[in-house]
Amino acid sequence: MLQGKNQITIRQTLIIFFISIFSPAIRILPNIGARLGHEALWLGPLIASLALFMIFDVLGQIFKNDNVGNLGDFFELSMGKLIGVLIRFIYLIWIFILYLIYTRYYAERLVTSIFKDTDIRFFLLVMMIVVFIAIRGRLEVFTRFCEISFLIFTAITAMFFIFLLPSVSVENIYPLTDQDIIPAIKSTYPVLGLWGYMTFFMFLGDHIKDKNQITKYRNKYTIFLAISTSILLIILVGSLGYRIVMRMSLPFFNANKMITFAASLDRLESILLSVWVITDFIIITAFATI
Repeated sequence: MLQGKNQITIRQTLIIFFISIFSPAIRILPNIGARLGHEALWLGPLIASLALFMIFDVLGQIFKNDNVGNLGDFFELSMGKLIGVLIRFIYLIWIFILYLIYTRYYAERLVTSIFKDTDIRFFLLVMMIVVFIAIRGRLEVFTRFCEISFLIFTAITAMFFIFLLPSVSVENIYPLTDQDIIPAIKSTYPVLGLWGYMTFFMFLGDHIKDKNQITKYRNKYTIFLAISTSILLIILVGSLGYRIVMRMSLPFFNANKMITFAASLDRLESILLSVWVITDFIIITAFATI
């Protein structure tokens, strides 16, 4: 469905990846990370950044070869046509399952948070129609939308973090001892699962004009992702405590209820929910495109 010379840059691809994992990050990482890492879960992204460095390097080596248009081409060239097609098929099934899961998550979030008396199938249908329209357009248009959305949700999320700072209790995240080393390592599991989505986007390699320069962005983007994710977890665990976070399905929304001086602002949570819906649309559209 991608039309003509639908070319984007590797920087734009990474921005799509970053904003795509925002939604599952605030839904999955706090809950699972608290179960595995307890109060040390905020160290998970920092430790996992080492693996992300390696992913950047491996992809950089792969796309140095001019014969490799996308990740699927690499599998066929290195492992043969039959195995390459099989790996493509496995990725296809994997991404399709994730597409269905995140579509369901999006609809359930709206039904359980705001539209409690609405049939969930209505939201599923609306999202699928919007995504179908989006993937019929040009990839550049979708990319520009992602760039604008990235700036907006970064600013709004940073604002919420600042509002929540007074609620953070240092005792919930510090001190850490040598007994927290293993839990901290375990807390990297869900982080690596999400960050591994970056390989999915390299199946769009034919439409990424400077993909061989991916290592150029390794340091800056890895550090940004690791630090921003750690701050998210510090804010949540520091505000609520890991025992409460691990029992909540949406701890980020519960933490925002602790913003006391903003209690007079109407529908404050709706702002965050709107941003979250946009990121849902982006990750679902990205998976559909891939």
